[in-house]
Amino acid sequence: MLPLIALIACLQSPSDAPAKPADAITATGAERVEPTEEDCVRFRAAVEQIAIDDQKHRTAISWGTTDPEELAELEALDDDAHMAEWARRKAEGIRLDPDEEARLWELQNALDEQNTRILMNLVERFGWPSEELLGEGTPDMTPVLIHMRPGDVGWVLPVLKREAMAERMEPKQYAMIFDRKRQHDGRPQLYGTARMYDRATNSVLPPEVVDIDQTNAARAEIGLGPLEEFRIAGAER
Repeated sequence: MLPLIALIACLQSPSDAPAKPADAITATGAERVEPTEEDCVRFRAAVEQIAIDDQKHRTAISWGTTDPEELAELEALDDDAHMAEWARRKAEGIRLDPDEEARLWELQNALDEQNTRILMNLVERFGWPSEELLGEGTPDMTPVLIHMRPGDVGWVLPVLKREAMAERMEPKQYAMIFDRKRQHDGRPQLYGTARMYDRATNSVLPPEVVDIDQTNAARAEIGLGPLEEFRIAGAER
């Protein structure tokens, strides 16, 4: 438990104190420490900037437009309308010019690498940036690490599992990141956190796993309940 003065500092807006560069807070290989008031303010500021940078070019690439007004309208859609419009644009082949898309991906990939490094330096030092630690409205960093480079997975996942096992990170957040990286590698999920959209039937299918007993044992280890709906990889659909 953080001291009361540190908790109060964690709940402050980043604008309440001058933020230093996020790179100034780095892991040194020492044991995890309780953050000071200043650490909390800087940690929250870094997390909020990372959340912005995570979508800086990804949004334009996904929608196939760089027009600010059009992007604002698209991002304002509710969940159902958002999914329907995204599917329509994909079906109609609406996308950026290939050269422009490649340029934006290069920029976004560089930001993703930077985001992973900054975030994980902070996590190793102070723990996962939960709302309990940094205050209500702290951005969820799960999507950021879903976007990390494949080469970073080997050192990032053990740190995240430590955070989940210590109950500083929601176990589902860790499981989602783990499963998305497995899917990226063309491997079945372990924890069964991701449902799949089936274009042929226009429906959402349950998660696909290899062995439900193995999956439920892995879920229990990190504090998740048994998976109730699932498909077995390789079984007839």
